[in-house]
Amino acid sequence: MNRKQLLLKAFQRGHLLTLKNPLYKSWIEKFIVDETKGDIGTKGDITSNAVIKKDKTIKAIVKAREKGIIAGLEETVFLYKKNKIKVKQLKKDGDIIRREDFILELYGKEKDLLKIERSALDLLQRMSGIATLTDNTLRLIENRIAIAPTRKTQWRYLDKKAVYVGKGLTHRLALWESILIKDNHLKALKRAGVKDPVKTSLERAWQHKQKANFIEIEVTTTEQAIKAASVFKELKKNNKIPCLIMLDNMPQKQIIKTTKKLKRLNLYNQVLIEASGRITPLNIKNYSNTGIDVISMGYLTHSSHALDIKQYIL
Repeated sequence: MNRKQLLLKAFQRGHLLTLKNPLYKSWIEKFIVDETKGDIGTKGDITSNAVIKKDKTIKAIVKAREKGIIAGLEETVFLYKKNKIKVKQLKKDGDIIRREDFILELYGKEKDLLKIERSALDLLQRMSGIATLTDNTLRLIENRIAIAPTRKTQWRYLDKKAVYVGKGLTHRLALWESILIKDNHLKALKRAGVKDPVKTSLERAWQHKQKANFIEIEVTTTEQAIKAASVFKELKKNNKIPCLIMLDNMPQKQIIKTTKKLKRLNLYNQVLIEASGRITPLNIKNYSNTGIDVISMGYLTHSSHALDIKQYIL
């Protein structure tokens, strides 16, 4: 298995983020119930109930008002159908949409369409914005390196799926899925009197490798990276679990120094290397030729622009 294949095995869980997956569907159903209940409350849409006297069956369209990558259609269609609205889907997740493109045709009671409009558009706008930002960022670096979100998400699986639709990797989906040893874990070991927290943490994590999709450790220095790669080399032998080192908030020049040193010591091929921390579309090109395998960016999910999409009643 080459480096790219190993990275996909570790960081690409997007294929699980579909309503065909019972776990994902269960989470989406709960999310939708919470979202719509929070909007409707116990009194319902009191504006529509006050203003509209004849609740006719009508047609509506969902239309793009700017160019981007559409995402969230599977979940949005599910949401509309849950609210007794018939849907004709005109686009699919991952399609490029342009201004004035029709995305969905809707048929249902006027009050139902108005009641669910905001929740449905919030889904489409946020997820499409994240997918578009992901796609644009990959274009900036000409797809020379993979990108992934961090856990700085508002809507957890929905945000991760949006990155996936934009052709990014998902990273780990949740704490239960993979082992990621962070600086606070290493500090906890130091407080407990452990002399070599990098080595000890990896040895302890290795005992639980059967539970994990991958094992990763966060480091901040070249020395820590070399130590981690050396320990991984000792532990791995013929085991094929992906082993990663995250270079956290490490400057570009130090990353280059670290990857070169790992290569000189014949440790580079023992691990995959992630860079994270203060990386944005403005500086990502600086990191794309440093020898790392993937860049994780909180920016993708906490700084995206919601794509302009609107529902029109005809």
